Formats: sequence, structure tokens, C-alpha cells
Amino acid sequence: MNRFFVEPSVLAATPQVLLEGEIAHQLTRVLRLVAGGQIVLLDGQGTEYEVELTEVRRQGKTEAVAGRITGQRAAGGEPRLRITLYQALLKGEKFDWVLQKGTEIGLAAFVPILTERCVGQGFRADRGRRIIREAAEQSRRGLLPDLADQPLRLADALAQIKEQGQTGLIAWEEEHHRSLKDLPPGLERLALLIGPEGGFSQAEARQAQAAGVEAVSLGPRILRAETAGLVAAALSLYQSGDM
Repeated sequence: MNRFFVEPSVLAATPQVLLEGEIAHQLTRVLRLVAGGQIVLLDGQGTEYEVELTEVRRQGKTEAVAGRITGQRAAGGEPRLRITLYQALLKGEKFDWVLQKGTEIGLAAFVPILTERCVGQGFRADRGRRIIREAAEQSRRGLLPDLADQPLRLADALAQIKEQGQTGLIAWEEEHHRSLKDLPPGLERLALLIGPEGGFSQAEARQAQAAGVEAVSLGPRILRAETAGLVAAALSLYQSGDM
């Protein structure tokens, strides 16, 4: 069944639901569903609802879909290890790609950061959240990953990691001993810091270490900035038994 994230308020008048706007357009014009069709709605907070469509209306350029909730359950597809990716801004559409693929892998949150060697400067949270939502629906996620409203300076990101009690790791090519195989067992919250195309400067790496964030190696090969965070996340989830 097709899956869609909606605002919890849409599900407040259970068992009846009314869908308008983008979702109604998708159901009526793209998927061409009719009354009797089945979909799944997710509240983004861990619950999914099976819905039977009871009415599909198309009037000119306006669409509306009514449905009835026929069942609900805890949503699956979520790793136990919650990973926040602190990704330096990237140029072009590379940051969008990180959001999409990171959501598919199982990341819990994304925080764009500004570093010394950042080239990309543009960031639109609304666009990013749309990409995340579509990727979460496609990959059968139960929770909608968070995305920060604005990029953070590295110092602010380090302060946030400490304040939230996350275990922090910074991927740095000059680290040759510690790797993600050394993750402590039973870890629940992990922050991964990934640099821009030119990587973190030595001063930035030292700044992170001074803040309690440990440097790790991702192996003997140099990865692209848009690849490194995804590899680090996948390896971390594998080590924790979540992949």
C-alpha cells in the first residue's frame, strides 16, 4: 500500500480523515485511486493508520479525498540507534542527495553545518523536508527524520552535541587508528560530523576533539563529502545491529 506522512491533526477526527492539497493530488491525479482503495497514513510520531478511501472528488484543479481509518499499529522500520548527521553544506544538489539517501538508510536527524572550507551556501529547509518526507514514505520509515531550520557554525554544533548528551564522532582523514568498529555496545544516540569537499581543517578537528568529539577513520580511501556521511551511518548501524 502507498504510504503518506500527514500532520497528526489530520488524524484527530478518527475514524474519518479528509485529505487535501498535495496528497489528494497524488492520490487522484497520479495514482488515480478510487473509493475502496487502501492507503497507509503515518503521523510522523511512530504510529501508522490503515485507511480505506470512501470518497474521491475531482473538481477542476481541486481535489479532495475522504477516508475511514480501519486499523492502527506502531510503525516499524526504525533503528534503535538514533544517528544525527552534522553535514557540512555542499554545493549543487549534493546536500539534497545526502538527505534522501540518509533517510533511506535510517538517519534520525540532519543538521547542516558551516565550516572553513564550505563552498555550498544555499540551504532551504522547506525543500529539504519535502525530500526527507518522500524518501521516508518510499523506504517504509515509521518516523520522519528531523531537519534543522538553519545551518549551525561548528562551535554551535559541538555545543548542541554536548547539551543533548550524544556520543560525537568526527570523520577525519588524518586519523589512522580509531574506526567505527570501536563503537561502544548499547549506544543509543550518535552524532556524526562530516566535512565539506575540502574536509575539516586541522584546527577544526582539534576543536571538535577538545569538545569531547572523537576523531575516526573511514578507511584508507578518501570518500567524497556526500558519500562519507552515508558510509559512516551505514557502518554505525551495522555495528549496532540495526542493519
